[in-house]
Amino acid sequence: MNIRPIAAVTTLSAALAGCGVAPLDAQWKDPATPVESLRGSTVLVVCEAEELVVRQMCQDKVAAELRTYGANTALLPNNVDASPVRLSDEARAVKARVIFNTKVTPDYQRYGSSSGVTVGFGVGSGGYYGRGGGFGGVGISAPIGGSPMTYGYVANASLSDVGSGRLLWTGKASPRDSSDIDWQLDSLTKAVVGGVQQAGYF
Repeated sequence: MNIRPIAAVTTLSAALAGCGVAPLDAQWKDPATPVESLRGSTVLVVCEAEELVVRQMCQDKVAAELRTYGANTALLPNNVDASPVRLSDEARAVKARVIFNTKVTPDYQRYGSSSGVTVGFGVGSGGYYGRGGGFGGVGISAPIGGSPMTYGYVANASLSDVGSGRLLWTGKASPRDSSDIDWQLDSLTKAVVGGVQQAGYF
């Protein structure tokens, strides 16, 4: 699949930057599928994150942002995993037309670049990890004292059609580093939902 930039991304990025919102790093829209407005349609909102609080905050913010564009929203229950089969079943159960899935992860490449935070990756032999045995993990450490730690998150979002399973749109956003998680998630969700709107779906 070739990633093709949408022509309006420059305009959108400038507008978002002027509002203090993270511009999209990249986005792609399926050129083979005609764009149809989703206003008034039900959207199943899914957020994936390692931390439950980040997942819940993201889910609420994405749903609220989509509703400002005229969508009806349904949230993925906490006890439902985000596997493709379960998402499809849940979307059909709530009569959703599309699934908007946002994966929020720490941007490890930016850790340490501005705040002295160190990221370490390790593999040991005390447990099971994949087929080869051992265990793996990511460790983050910060210097004692000094200025407050800042960090960055990145959001990868996708819009998929429930009926066909086809990927309609995908985009990536990453705001500036900040110690304010609420601000970062606000910025990320406004960016990715704004990208879908700019692509013509709302």
